[in-house]
Amino acid sequence: MVKFNKDELLGALMVVGAGMCWGTTGTTQALTPPGASSLTIGAARLVAAGILLALINLIRCRGAAFSRKGLNRGVFIAAAAIVLYQFSFFSGVRLTGVAIGTMIAIGSSPAMAGIMGALVFGERLSKRWFCATFLAVSGCSLLALTGNADASVKVSVLGVFLSLGAGLAYALEGLGLRLAGSGGQSDTITLVSVIGALLALPVLIFGDCSWIAVPRGALAVLTLAVISTIVPFFLFTAGLHRVTMGKAYTLSLSEPMTAWLLSTVILGERISFTGMVGITVLFAGIVLLACESKKD
Repeated sequence: MVKFNKDELLGALMVVGAGMCWGTTGTTQALTPPGASSLTIGAARLVAAGILLALINLIRCRGAAFSRKGLNRGVFIAAAAIVLYQFSFFSGVRLTGVAIGTMIAIGSSPAMAGIMGALVFGERLSKRWFCATFLAVSGCSLLALTGNADASVKVSVLGVFLSLGAGLAYALEGLGLRLAGSGGQSDTITLVSVIGALLALPVLIFGDCSWIAVPRGALAVLTLAVISTIVPFFLFTAGLHRVTMGKAYTLSLSEPMTAWLLSTVILGERISFTGMVGITVLFAGIVLLACESKKD
């Protein structure tokens, strides 16, 4: 009889849920007012999330937004990485399309995270992980290279490099969260978000953020802050302490699947037969890893 580790299964489900929340990011960006730039959108998302989390912790801790004892190198690495990710991801998506930009950014992260986890934490990369990651990344590649049948959406070389940079930043974010430790999860997330908000604030101050005053813009910022930042941040951090980095980042490829679905249904970005094959292969990789048993 095959036995599953319930704690790891819960962690896997949390990571998949976080990926699905993150998958709404690109589509929400596309629904912002025309005057919104990639940099100000990313900055507004971070600043809003930082303010909300600080307020929540102030209420929860009766006046203390967070404990200074939680400050460590992991927090600073995660905060710097999350800022880098925002600007790289939003710019990449703007240049090369929601579906393709997301596929490249997230599709490149499992290998990077797996290597980081093995080198820094000595995590073992199982045969199942290699197989599942190969399937998932192959699916992402099919989507990125030939998945979008809309001729109006062109692949930008700069957009591809920016998306790859976002993938690296995404992996570094997980590394920082693991280094920060599992104790005081709420404090860690709040610290990372507040520091990230402070780093991103100059972009918001000196950039054109008039679009935020428009109801459509304000709603987009709130959605980005809550649905695609705070909620998945808590889910991913909790899941990351139950599964290895390599496994977590492969499972988080539920993000591009969600991005594809939303970009197709809401934005009308058509997808080819090859793209459909890519989605199927990607999903197979996620299921293969999520169902990993103790014997594996």
